Amino acid sequence: MKYNTILAIAAAGLMTNGTLATETAQRGEILEGINMFTPEDGDPAYKVKANEEFGTQWAVDVAYGYWHTNGATANNHNNYMLLHAQLNQRIIEDNHNGGTWLRFEVSGSWGLDKRSAASDKQFVDGVGEFTGMHADIYGPHDFVIPELALMHYFNGKRACLIAGMVNMTNYFDAVGPANDSFSGFTNGAFVNSTVLALPDANLGAIAQFEINDKSYAMLGVSRETTAYGYNPFNDGSSYMVVGEYGRTILDGAAIVRINPFFRQVEEADKNRKNAGVAASIEYAPCDELTLFARSGFAAKQDLGASFDFSCGATFQGIPGREDDFVGLAFGVFKGTNTADEPATNNREYVLEAMYSLQINDYWKLVPHLQYIKDPAYSGESDAVIMGVQAVFSF
Repeated sequence: MKYNTILAIAAAGLMTNGTLATETAQRGEILEGINMFTPEDGDPAYKVKANEEFGTQWAVDVAYGYWHTNGATANNHNNYMLLHAQLNQRIIEDNHNGGTWLRFEVSGSWGLDKRSAASDKQFVDGVGEFTGMHADIYGPHDFVIPELALMHYFNGKRACLIAGMVNMTNYFDAVGPANDSFSGFTNGAFVNSTVLALPDANLGAIAQFEINDKSYAMLGVSRETTAYGYNPFNDGSSYMVVGEYGRTILDGAAIVRINPFFRQVEEADKNRKNAGVAASIEYAPCDELTLFARSGFAAKQDLGASFDFSCGATFQGIPGREDDFVGLAFGVFKGTNTADEPATNNREYVLEAMYSLQINDYWKLVPHLQYIKDPAYSGESDAVIMGVQAVFSF
């Protein structure tokens, strides 16, 4: 599953200079923090453009990425161009309730040399089943639309319905320090829960409700049948139901999320069912440091990732460089192990270190180093990945 979000959201919308604020949210701010483009104060990486008169919000990230591996893949280097853009366009204005909006999202990845563009399998084979080295690589020449949906607020901005072709990763499991593969951790294992494996580019709907100034609840349902570029109305019986309860604690310095889910997986001979729960916490003890942890468990081990745990931190440690930060994350992921094809080793271990260097208001360099133990559950080889991204945000 690919993940496509550029918003590092603390789901209650309580972010100031990259940390959770200590004051509680005002009416409607929780859902606004999840759904709308609300750039963090003092963070020039989020170049969100807004036109209040016409109700338009948009953001674009374009990146060049280079990765070099130790031979764990068929191609030990990759040059890619990456694109991600989002649009919120107000259709019906309603200042009291929040109005009705159109949400549109596009993403793409293109190989920049013959070896990188030959096959997407040269990029992913041998790296890991659930831990691709970049969350927003789709292939050597792919352009996708993860979301095209309507969003309607009501009840004084404290409730919202979203329906259409929905990208569930834009709303659920949005752990702020690890939810943006363009200027944060690149490995897909740290962008969203591998147990949840949230769908996008499929027909779905989400109901959101702001319970009070510290907590909220969401319920989403989505089909999982449609691949990128295919008709979302095609036949298929795979679907997912996912919920989220979120609450700020410690006077707003931390937020906890709980995500129960149910999934029906379409197979050739029958439909199989799976259920589980994921949870996450992020905590900002001070302006310079943010900590996070995720974990999830699913009942069926042969229907995807059955367990994961990841944790990490981002730290702003250089005086006078408040827009820069260092990130370190570690995770263990338990994957498929069926009776017919028992895995020699069904766990992967991933470690990533990165540094986000803000050059100016538009340019950011993100070098990173990844180590994957037992990639694709081989039990025989490890992968070392060195890379850098040059991200242009406007």
